[in-house]
Amino acid sequence: MFGLAAAAPATLTLDTTRATPLPPTVIGGFNYGNWMPVVEAQKDLRSVAPTLLRFPGGNVGDENDLTAANFVPLKSNLELLTTGPKPPALMVQTRVFGGKPGAKNAPEDAAQAARDAQAQQLQVAYWEIGNEPDLYSVNRGDASWTPERYCDTFRAQRQAILKVDPGAKFAGPAVSNTGDGAVNFLSRFVKNCGDIVDLLTWHEYPTDGTRSDAEALSSVSVIDRDVKRFRALLDSQESNPLGYTRHTPLGVTEYSLSYVSARPRHLSDQVGALWAAEATARLAEQGVSVAAYFALQATGAHGLVDLAGIPRPTLYAFQQLRHLTGEGRPLTSDDPALWLHAAQEGALLTVLATNTATEAHPLSTALPGYQLIGGKTFTEKTVEEEDDMVRLPLGATLDLPARSLTRLVYKRQ
Repeated sequence: MFGLAAAAPATLTLDTTRATPLPPTVIGGFNYGNWMPVVEAQKDLRSVAPTLLRFPGGNVGDENDLTAANFVPLKSNLELLTTGPKPPALMVQTRVFGGKPGAKNAPEDAAQAARDAQAQQLQVAYWEIGNEPDLYSVNRGDASWTPERYCDTFRAQRQAILKVDPGAKFAGPAVSNTGDGAVNFLSRFVKNCGDIVDLLTWHEYPTDGTRSDAEALSSVSVIDRDVKRFRALLDSQESNPLGYTRHTPLGVTEYSLSYVSARPRHLSDQVGALWAAEATARLAEQGVSVAAYFALQATGAHGLVDLAGIPRPTLYAFQQLRHLTGEGRPLTSDDPALWLHAAQEGALLTVLATNTATEAHPLSTALPGYQLIGGKTFTEKTVEEEDDMVRLPLGATLDLPARSLTRLVYKRQ
């Protein structure tokens, strides 16, 4: 699929009759934690224009209390990462799993977290109740954590927070993946709590970093499958008897190509970056309302930059993605090695073209009614040398480098 070069330049076909609004809280959403040295990498991190932060990010929220002190550095870093008139939207995880005596995971603790956020004048778009509760019985050894118990906890924490903030919205169950066990957990949650969840959330980690590059890239198809099946689940009276008329939005609150933080392969390399960009674009185009890439910074091999502030390919990928704004337009070509996306905003059309092949592929830049006015790309070599994006010559045909992500800008004539 990825290895055969086209005999002739690929041609582009743009459908101008269909438009899909692209949610900003998908294109630039990230998991953030207070362990991240944002101030030391703020120039790079601001360059991706974060639109949403999920805090505290990952299983940190399962193992640590959410206290008033946590919100102080969060507020400071939120200000550092603000690039527009409004700060990034905020999703906050409550603590659900206890693990040890004295853990602050009761409904009154969730209510206190809401008061603490208000004290810092933080606007919380969603409270996500816990993190990966499907693993509490598997990885954490507490078999009492059934979907039904989690649903009861969700209801109790929700009710407690609503007494503090009557306008609060709630997300869950944030299951760890979309394997059979996690999907069963999510489905049982929907059956019992579909009337009160405002954003149905799950995580996408399709590999462990050991597959071939081609297999890893092709795993992005799980995005299409899961958005479709969870939308159907929510809208079914049989599956969601309490909430099927609500048309509850969808959210992917963690995603990366691999879940193994200690293994750089397919996380901090070019393949991981190309997958992340494609997954993000597909989530936006298919109607997901919230997405948060894992992670913003320095979480093992996860993150756009490492602890030393060295950029990774994912930084470049999200620098390209930040321009995919406005309305999505269906864009196709006759080259199956190319992943293509287009977004119209005013007179400008942004095209993202990923060449998944291991050799350059030619592309005809012609689009009826549009003039090409700019083009930039990056490869793994660009990242290794910490160079700026490669500016492309504007011509009738472009060579898309092997394993590259290219952004083309057109102006409507």
